[in-house]
Amino acid sequence: MTGVRESFVARVGREILRLQLIHRDDRVMVGVSGGADSVTLLHVLVQLQPALRLKLCVVHVDHQLRPDSAADAAFVQALAARFKIPAVIEQRDVEALCRAHRWSLEDGARRIRYESFLKAAARWSADVVALAHTADDQAETVLMRLLRGSGLTGLAGIPVMREAQGIRIVRPLLSCWRQEIAGYLASAGLTARQDPSNEDRRFLRNRIRHELLPWLARDYNPNIKQALVQLAGQSRVDGTYLESAAQRHWKRMAKPSRKGEIALNLPALARQPQALQRQLVRQALRQLQGDLNEFEFRHWLKLERLLGPGALRAAVDLPGGVRVLREPDRLRFQACPSSDDAVY
Repeated sequence: MTGVRESFVARVGREILRLQLIHRDDRVMVGVSGGADSVTLLHVLVQLQPALRLKLCVVHVDHQLRPDSAADAAFVQALAARFKIPAVIEQRDVEALCRAHRWSLEDGARRIRYESFLKAAARWSADVVALAHTADDQAETVLMRLLRGSGLTGLAGIPVMREAQGIRIVRPLLSCWRQEIAGYLASAGLTARQDPSNEDRRFLRNRIRHELLPWLARDYNPNIKQALVQLAGQSRVDGTYLESAAQRHWKRMAKPSRKGEIALNLPALARQPQALQRQLVRQALRQLQGDLNEFEFRHWLKLERLLGPGALRAAVDLPGGVRVLREPDRLRFQACPSSDDAVY
């Protein structure tokens, strides 16, 4: 079993170097929930630590959604101590925060978790936050976004690397399958915590994981997960090209106005192909609200109406607290916390 373990570590190490996810001498904060994926990621990075001269720190977010969540935190703390790595345990009342912000529990937990990771990383002066998403997570994400009517950007799925607040967020296990991770855990003699919420069918991702994907694999395509991962890769290549093309236009078309606002030159925007119009709009939204997780195709259809010749002085409110106003010569994007996804 040692060969299995060494082969897996070498493979992940090659992927890290090939994609430049982590550099030598980096300070790496590792998000560890205590589940199989994150325990594997931590163990792999510990094996790679001497060669890459890494400084590692563990971060765990206790969502306080289960009576035994403190036991997960204690498990992670003990695991970090076993590897002689410092650990940061963040406690957040996710349920209360989701109620206050009117987030779904699934989306709110994700938002709060990433916010906690980045704050902890900033305090520790980390270069990188490493997360344990897998190829299975990628397939589930793409199918979930397909069901919600996402476009090309959404179908690109989970990026292997992105930057937030000057910190690289990387996913070294994104090309690895859960079955491989289970084999690695067994070969390394590691244990992991089981989160019962992963079986809760109230969450869409869990229904996709336990019901929809197995049905599609059984009755339609036994390689459905591989096909979805392939779709993500193709979409990302095409989307990256469109983003670079839109970026070339951005400097001459976009104009920051007052704090919390961005304006796009409307005549110039209207002359662009629809694919570039969408990318420029997405760029404006991303600058104002940070991510586009709630932006769906139906919102683009509302925005399209603002680009037509008869839409003077119209406005659209989007999720995430952004209002888009059509003015005679510009499309103005305005941070607006009272936004309620309406059209005026």
